[in-house]
Amino acid sequence: MRIAVVGGLAAGPAAAAEAKRQAPDAEVVMFEEGRHVSIGTCEIPYYIAGHLGGADALVVNTAEKLERSRGFEVRLRERVTALDARAGRLVVDALDYGAQREERFDRVILATGARARRLGVPGEDAAGVFVIRDLEDAQAVRLWLETESVRHVVVAGGGYIGVEMAEAVRDRGLQATILDPSGRVLNNTVACEASDLMDRAVAAAGVAVRAEKPTEILADRAGRVRAVRTDAGELVGCQMVVVSIGVEPRTELAVAAGARVGEMGGLAVDDRMKTSLANVWACGDVAEVPRAPDGRRVLWPLAPTGRRSARVAARNAASRGGRADTFRPIAGGVAVKAFGIEVGSVGLSLAQAADAGLDAVAADVRHWTRTAAFPGSCPIDVRLVVERGAGRLLGGQIVSAEGAALRADVLVPLVQAGATARELAEDLDLVYNPPVAPAVDPLKVAASVAVRRAGR
Repeated sequence: MRIAVVGGLAAGPAAAAEAKRQAPDAEVVMFEEGRHVSIGTCEIPYYIAGHLGGADALVVNTAEKLERSRGFEVRLRERVTALDARAGRLVVDALDYGAQREERFDRVILATGARARRLGVPGEDAAGVFVIRDLEDAQAVRLWLETESVRHVVVAGGGYIGVEMAEAVRDRGLQATILDPSGRVLNNTVACEASDLMDRAVAAAGVAVRAEKPTEILADRAGRVRAVRTDAGELVGCQMVVVSIGVEPRTELAVAAGARVGEMGGLAVDDRMKTSLANVWACGDVAEVPRAPDGRRVLWPLAPTGRRSARVAARNAASRGGRADTFRPIAGGVAVKAFGIEVGSVGLSLAQAADAGLDAVAADVRHWTRTAAFPGSCPIDVRLVVERGAGRLLGGQIVSAEGAALRADVLVPLVQAGATARELAEDLDLVYNPPVAPAVDPLKVAASVAVRRAGR
């Protein structure tokens, strides 16, 4: 059996390794059009800030190491340009040689990932305008910062990458401005509906957040960025722009082969990560996965989901008729730490619950991260989103200078299992230790409020 894995940055290596484990006698080949595989993209802002040393710190695995330790073949600088699922053929371009060939396969796993969204405004091709997606992007940004006279950086987008990039810029002693139409950071990515702690920390660090979006990028005579024009008619002078407005799945290969696309633009897959094409599975950022609270298929381009979906896709692709493996719905956990503040978010925000047609209420509390009298204890804001009547936990957001992300982790299995606020309030024995957590944890305090608000 010959299994092709298309894409090698995150989900691809996990899928190839799992396929080889499941079918040791199979020939597993992974195709990656870039020069690198298995890159730690979440570490990029810290590399740009200068905290991680050289670019090698971003390399999780090399092609040679994967081949030696996992037993599958890695083809770098080879782009799969066409897929014929019915005939079992791939068309592959060898980019370094300008050659094209056909390859046979029995089964294929698509891990083509996602690309960074562009602004789509005039002047976006000016020198000094960057997206943050791969190792080459990271190296280009750091080189620009180290060789150009950069004083002010405009970050388009206030999501978690935008916030982390603004912090990286400040850590280098530069001025940063975030442009986000909401006028807030983390408004759409890591919901902070009931807390202003991150907004206050960003402002205290001297980063301006403007409720505007770029409409044009202006360059000097040498083609280098010099300003951003916004939809408010303002000109914001700068010497660098970071575009961080999200990603879009790279579905072109599969769509051209006839694969079905889901509501959010990613590849539609079943619970076994199987696409609508014969003998073709998909995983990672390109595939839509179900979320636990409402079962809706969503794009969730984060590494833990990518690896989990890769393992399920690979087990089924490599199967010779055994029991099928299925993908459990995600809880949608995500966290960010910047400017001394942690934000953790799980499941649905109140706005997302309403959009999903769920009758939900929110319980908001401000408590303490440790016993209140203990040195170092600080405020923590907790919002739990629960279903009215049933009291089912739909999601939660936690914001504090400490302990927010790990408390969000507590919510993950509860949201996945459909647990209730009452179960959290009354049945879970969470840790109590004065230097670590108060006698009644902030999650339990919020859950008690949620029980009363939900009427159950």
